[in-house]
Amino acid sequence: MNIETCAINTKEVIRTLEAEDTLTLATCEKNRVTIRPMSHINVGLEIYFQTAYDSLKMQQIAANPFVALCVGTFEIEGTADVCGHPLSEQNAFFAQAYQQKHPGSFRMYSSLDDEIVMHVTIHRIRQWRYINGKPVLAESNIKRDN
Repeated sequence: MNIETCAINTKEVIRTLEAEDTLTLATCEKNRVTIRPMSHINVGLEIYFQTAYDSLKMQQIAANPFVALCVGTFEIEGTADVCGHPLSEQNAFFAQAYQQKHPGSFRMYSSLDDEIVMHVTIHRIRQWRYINGKPVLAESNIKRDN
């Protein structure tokens, strides 16, 4: 089957990240893949969430930082890294945005000692579309200036 491809409009991805309350996060260690919904915030294409340091997802990310996410109809691949406690000075932007988007979760979890902020750097975004009745794979590899 020959599949046509086209580019993804990253502004559409950003709008979806902003509009959706949760995304789905998949992590893997030693051939065990797990998946769960996560409350998140984003700054453009930079995705952030918080979790407990001793959680299964953190154990898996420590062993394998490559993660997959779904939000809306977008499939996202990236790498996750630790950014520190949600209320640390370096994460003030996170605390403000997370409190606004997820006030209940912020109240319940952000002040706990073992909570940490995770950042996902996106490497690839995919989305299946149907144009004129034909499947088209929209795909973008995200290049970073380092």
